[in-house]
Amino acid sequence: MYNLPMSAIEYQRLIMNDRVRMDAFAKALRQTVTPGCTVIDVGSGTGFLAFLARKLGAKRCILIEREEEFLELSRAIARRNSIRGCEFLHAHSAEIRGLPKADLVVSETLGNFAYEENILETLTDARRFLKKGGVMIPQRIEQYAAPLVTQGLWREIASWDHANHDLDWSEARRKSMNNMYVKIVRPRDLLPGTGAAKRWDDADLTGGKLRSIRTGELQWHIGSPVTIYGFALWWVCTLLPGIVLSTSPKEPPTHWQQIFLPVEQPLRLAKGETLRLGLRSDSRPAVKINVSWTAEQISASGKTMGSQSMDMRKG
Repeated sequence: MYNLPMSAIEYQRLIMNDRVRMDAFAKALRQTVTPGCTVIDVGSGTGFLAFLARKLGAKRCILIEREEEFLELSRAIARRNSIRGCEFLHAHSAEIRGLPKADLVVSETLGNFAYEENILETLTDARRFLKKGGVMIPQRIEQYAAPLVTQGLWREIASWDHANHDLDWSEARRKSMNNMYVKIVRPRDLLPGTGAAKRWDDADLTGGKLRSIRTGELQWHIGSPVTIYGFALWWVCTLLPGIVLSTSPKEPPTHWQQIFLPVEQPLRLAKGETLRLGLRSDSRPAVKINVSWTAEQISASGKTMGSQSMDMRKG
């Protein structure tokens, strides 16, 4: 018996049955693994990526996993499937020195909010494992946002308004509004029009310094009266050129869902006004993850009519 928390092994079961995810990573490995190559799997979990690389002809696969229970499980899976040529390291990858240079470094440390599992920091450090000319998977993460025009998710978070017994629940409501939520967002929930989805961040995982603090500012010019209840976030991750994973509401569903960022009070915008969104993400290891956002309503003449700021540190 493996001493795994039920939630942890259940999550592994979910991702292993996510055909969109599994097929994309398998396709990427088929394009990059060559006979006799060395592969390092960072945050290896059950070991699937390393095991598949070995089956595709990799000579040496090194699995790095900081959760000892998962490392033991992956060892057992390797034995059960007679997979050899694998090394299992119990550590955070940033702690490891002296590894051989790899032809391929692969890591699937993506969260519902793309950076919540510290993929930026992990892969920035993991580049040192690569040979010159080696390949990193994934290679790029783009983050998108769009306003929500349906009230269902907002009403759920704002349900403190209807708590009874003649008590003032405003402090609890404020904490709820200062949080991000993993939710299913449907295309019909988004602001209509082809320009509703806008990119607010773009991270190249293959080179350059990746900042842990990411910021973006977006704006939407309103063509007809609309009420905004918050914002949906999602990501598009390029594993290799032409092989992409997306959590967009308009793409095939995965085990990942979208992020809902509420506003404290709905924003009612008239034709000709502008909606502005400022976003800040902080994934420094000491922070883990913090997201803050500011929504502003701008008149047709350019005057700020209202501003609401939310921050997970208040939630």
